[in-house]
Amino acid sequence: MIQARTRPIRIWIAEDEDELRELLQDALTDGSRRVRTFQNGREVVEALHQDRFDILVTDLIMPEMDGIAVLNEVRNFLPDCIVIIMTGYASLDTAIQAIRGGAYDYIRKPFKLNELEIVIQKACDRIVLLQENRDLFQELREAKEELRQLKETWDEHLNQVLSICWMIFGERKSPETDLILKQVNPLTPNLNHRKGEAEEKVFETLQRLTELKREKSITEQEFSTFKSLLLKRLTE
Repeated sequence: MIQARTRPIRIWIAEDEDELRELLQDALTDGSRRVRTFQNGREVVEALHQDRFDILVTDLIMPEMDGIAVLNEVRNFLPDCIVIIMTGYASLDTAIQAIRGGAYDYIRKPFKLNELEIVIQKACDRIVLLQENRDLFQELREAKEELRQLKETWDEHLNQVLSICWMIFGERKSPETDLILKQVNPLTPNLNHRKGEAEEKVFETLQRLTELKREKSITEQEFSTFKSLLLKRLTE
């Protein structure tokens, strides 16, 4: 079954004003988040060579490298990253361009901390949803691979029995062959048990998928797509 997320969400903040940077760090840090701050965009890009983030909150106007340049650089490292732009009213048009260029959202200065918290929480929910979807696909792949291996094992076992029958009785279909094949079934309880476990895993994943739809964490279309994949795995 899908495991609950245990790793804190990693938030990076790029802001050249010391007082605001420290204020944002204190406001966004809690037990489920790990916050790291940077004085400019250049430091963010350099840090990407050693570490990764889930959410980047960056000022639009900064020395050395502005928010747009940072956005372009980090998306080369992390195509699925979430970038939130902080901008003044005078540069609002540029912030809108950043959204079109791949930024997740923007917030206009001056803003209240609870306004930023709303944006951050939505971004965190999106990260959790994306991770659950990845976990779901991974479980589907594992279930499919286990079923495939079980089928190969059974086919190999059956072919060996048929080959022996063919050598003994000279034909693949005979009363003696049928009798031997009936006697094979009691020899494979473990195989049948393992196959049942693989099918049970698929059904557990389907149940979790239904819960995600009920919680409105995924759309009806996403639910239908995942469900079709699950049902297909059971019939392959």
